[in-house]
Amino acid sequence: MRESISDLMTVMIPLLIILLLSNYSKSVDLEFYLDTPELIKSWGYSVEIYNTTTKDGFILELHRIPYGREVPTSSDVNNSRPVIFLQHGFLCSSFDWVANSPHQSAGFVFADAGFDVWLGNFRGNTYSRKHVSLNPDKDPKFWDWSWDQISEYDLPAMIGKALEISGQESLYYTGFSLGTLTMFAKLSTDPKFSRKIKKYFALAPIGSIKHAHGVFLFLGRHFGKDYEEYVKKHGSDELFGSSLLFKKIVKYTCGLFDTLEEFCSDITLLFIGTANENWNQTRIPVYLAHTPAGSSSNVMAHLDQMFSYGGVPTFDMGEEKNLKAYGQKLPPQYNFTGIADVPIYLFWSDDDWLSTKQDLEETLFAQLNSQVVQGSFRIENYNHLHFIWGTNAASQVYNVITGIILQDDNT
Repeated sequence: MRESISDLMTVMIPLLIILLLSNYSKSVDLEFYLDTPELIKSWGYSVEIYNTTTKDGFILELHRIPYGREVPTSSDVNNSRPVIFLQHGFLCSSFDWVANSPHQSAGFVFADAGFDVWLGNFRGNTYSRKHVSLNPDKDPKFWDWSWDQISEYDLPAMIGKALEISGQESLYYTGFSLGTLTMFAKLSTDPKFSRKIKKYFALAPIGSIKHAHGVFLFLGRHFGKDYEEYVKKHGSDELFGSSLLFKKIVKYTCGLFDTLEEFCSDITLLFIGTANENWNQTRIPVYLAHTPAGSSSNVMAHLDQMFSYGGVPTFDMGEEKNLKAYGQKLPPQYNFTGIADVPIYLFWSDDDWLSTKQDLEETLFAQLNSQVVQGSFRIENYNHLHFIWGTNAASQVYNVITGIILQDDNT
């Protein structure tokens, strides 16, 4: 009898806790439950979904906002609108460009300013978890890539699709974090690709991350080498993929009480920098419901190598594989000095713990030709995620980009 009661209590107590949490948790914003296309529609914008396949077989999903909330006339729709392509960072997705209200989110701000807006999704995230022959849940080869392959294959496939559908020959590119690093690498290794980019706007730009601060510094110093060796020994795998379980954990922790919401915000800030009045803590449950969105463990290992080595090395796969892939034992370094013919605008902050001023000075500021860098905007009091989630990012960043493009089109 006692054993039966004990067994019953073992089952009932967790159920009672779940019921209590369900009854007393705060209501979370609608965007918590919506995917990117649904979220865009919920704000009254038109949205289109496209797929494109990379040369190595990954199927990537693109989200397009063809115009703003004021639906244009048929004649205006047929007129070519300038195309702006927005590319997310590591473990992120297209969501991050529409994460706040329309007057604060890049995707909506650019659409309302008259642009044809395209939101990319790198391989392995929530929206690009497909391949022509590999199953992400069964085939380890699906995850056998680093950001080298993202740069080499994903960017041309997505940008090519945007240009094909829009009927344009070139577009304006805006990248955030890893979306900047991969573009710098692409332009440095494929000079012809520059013909497709009218102007390149780099938000929280990444060259090296040797001088990163916060939790990433701690993890890199104490676990980076061990993690790299683990990946080399056991192979690549999915890293922080989006899941229903994680969403429930976020909902019933970060979305439960104000104190827990603040705790989740503080944990996030340990990775990226300090908060200020432009950091909307109440949106943290929504942000974390969509981010992290997944990637490969190889990408994290590659970033750890950048932290350890300095500079911008290609992925170190070990001497044997390096010899086969690169023709040398050590991975070669990317060199950005040869980037030409693309006007580049850098948006950065002294308070960013991942894109630090010291790393910028040692890589991008040192290597990029001064004639190529046509703007360097130092933003006060911005952590790494303020560039996409900051409540004043529209005035500090997006409207500046709009003004540069419109001036370009009027000359």
